[in-house]
Amino acid sequence: MLYGLYFLTCLVDNPAHCVMRVHRFDETVQTPMHCMRVAQPQMAAWQSSHGRWRVARFRCGTPPRDDGTRI
Repeated sequence: MLYGLYFLTCLVDNPAHCVMRVHRFDETVQTPMHCMRVAQPQMAAWQSSHGRWRVARFRCGTPPRDDGTRI
């Protein structure tokens, strides 16, 4: 099963403008706990390189059943 990191980011200057983002891991991530362990450094790296954005919510798991607007 392929796990991914699904996170909602919002602009710091305009918190009402949010974008859903996805980071997919390779097949070595096989459990939800492993996904969370490798997700934390990935989110920290993303956040430090995208200073205008903040992470509002996130989840680690399989692709959502809907269009991805809910976390």
